[in-house]
Amino acid sequence: MAHAVLWAAIAVPVLVKALAPPATSLIEGVVLDPNGLPIGGATVRVQATLVEDTSDAEGRFRLRGADSHSGFRVTAWKKGYYVVGAEARPGASDLRLILDSHAASDHPAYEWVAPKVERSAFDERQLHAALDEAAKRSLSEAFFPLAERLTLGCRDCHDALYEQWASSAHALGTRNPIFLGMYNGTDLAGNRSPPTRRARSRDYGSIALKPSPGAPWYGPGYKLDFPDTAGNCAACHLPGAALDDPYGIDPNAAGGVDTLGSHCDFCHKVAGVVLDPVTGRPQANMPGALSLKLARPPPDEQLFFGPYDDVDVGPDTFLPLMRQSQICAPCHDAGFWGVPIYESFAEWLASPYAARGETCQDCHMRPDGTTLNFAPGRGGVDRDPASIPTHGFPGAASETLLRSAVDLQVDAARAADELIVKATITNDGTGHHVPTDSPLRQMLLLVRATDDRGVPLDLISGPTIPGWAGARPASSGHYAGLPGKGFAKILRDLWTGTTPSAAYWKPTRIVEDTRIAALATDSSVYRFAAGQRPCRVEVTLLFRRVFIELAEQKGWDVPDIVMARQRLELEPP
Repeated sequence: MAHAVLWAAIAVPVLVKALAPPATSLIEGVVLDPNGLPIGGATVRVQATLVEDTSDAEGRFRLRGADSHSGFRVTAWKKGYYVVGAEARPGASDLRLILDSHAASDHPAYEWVAPKVERSAFDERQLHAALDEAAKRSLSEAFFPLAERLTLGCRDCHDALYEQWASSAHALGTRNPIFLGMYNGTDLAGNRSPPTRRARSRDYGSIALKPSPGAPWYGPGYKLDFPDTAGNCAACHLPGAALDDPYGIDPNAAGGVDTLGSHCDFCHKVAGVVLDPVTGRPQANMPGALSLKLARPPPDEQLFFGPYDDVDVGPDTFLPLMRQSQICAPCHDAGFWGVPIYESFAEWLASPYAARGETCQDCHMRPDGTTLNFAPGRGGVDRDPASIPTHGFPGAASETLLRSAVDLQVDAARAADELIVKATITNDGTGHHVPTDSPLRQMLLLVRATDDRGVPLDLISGPTIPGWAGARPASSGHYAGLPGKGFAKILRDLWTGTTPSAAYWKPTRIVEDTRIAALATDSSVYRFAAGQRPCRVEVTLLFRRVFIELAEQKGWDVPDIVMARQRLELEPP
């Protein structure tokens, strides 16, 4: 069976949080395997509630607190088994829950389930009529016959979650112009920079040279430097394709589901991660798919790993890892040539947030507070909205997330003929440095002081924005030399000396790292010549996803995002 109905609980790691029914009755039963042998250590739950028990060595369980006025479902799960459920009523003493084991090994011949299957309006009506029919019947009666008749996508059961994912960076894959431009060495119009010139070094062999002066230049690219290899970019950007060939996938040649980045079926086939037992981080040179363990099912079987232990509609099982930041580690903790590049997981791991048990999912999959059911009409049940996080994965392009990332405080005072401004930035809203991950990202603090006529005041002392923020007129977004600060991890190309280097796939060195760690604070003070006129102060904190000169080389339209802004007016002393 190449495709199967996607009944999985596609949601994120959070505890099931529904009000428990009143403690008025007791349900007893036993958890068994298909041969009638008892299974101990299984989690048994009144579905979508906190009423639960763990089966003992004889497979027995006792559930206290079931609603005495109605029926409900009781589910059971244990590692290595599918979730199973059965209807029950209060007072039942002989409920039997039979757990079937699922395949534990990975089967590379498996064909991915598409997030969305294109079909005609007629086909769509037929499909949903069949799904409505199947939702009224049991799994054994409906699931596999329906799977044999129809090819379904994730969206057919999880429409809201699909729409969230489809607009996220995880879904872009080969449609991300920044990724492709950096991989191919092209600009937005498809113009390509010349291949990298190389020379021989007695000590180091072949080394890269700077581009020829006067030659057309559309920015760096992996394929300019290593034209005969595919690299390991696909291990994170197209992990489904890279899983079986992590160093051989050229994103330009990918097709079908593989082009869709981190798609639903891939993530819900993850069975574990491979981390260094000492550091708790991925091993060096093992990004993305190289540090993931998958369990794709054999032919005629299906399996989905999810964050709930009580989803029994289809071939689902529970994976506690989906409630943990470690599932994010393979694609958010990686380096090249011994230099750490993507560090958000490592930064979180070293932060107080990790010690407090706060996870990546708490911010990047935060529930919208309104979704009650992630598979309405398709076997899903209503739950506490706080237990159904979103799948939009907001990150470096999210204005909402960035504006909640830090706190900006501005104090200003007049002293004689001077204006003194103090800007304090506290990273109190993220579990990692700001900015994090891609070393192309920066924060810029702009401190602008003028008199009441709008004439800029001369800076007497205080930091200025570094040269990598752009040296042309400020009206074009180039802010180098203006009062303020820059926050970034700056790389230097080891061979060409280019700084900042965006080509982190080449040997580089970190020449400065001014980013603000989780819960850390940065303060800076500026003294301006103010005279005796009223003054105005405007302090703005901007987020930039790429260096401005690189954006201009590539033709990318990547507007700055205002993270915070404060304005003050001061009269003469």
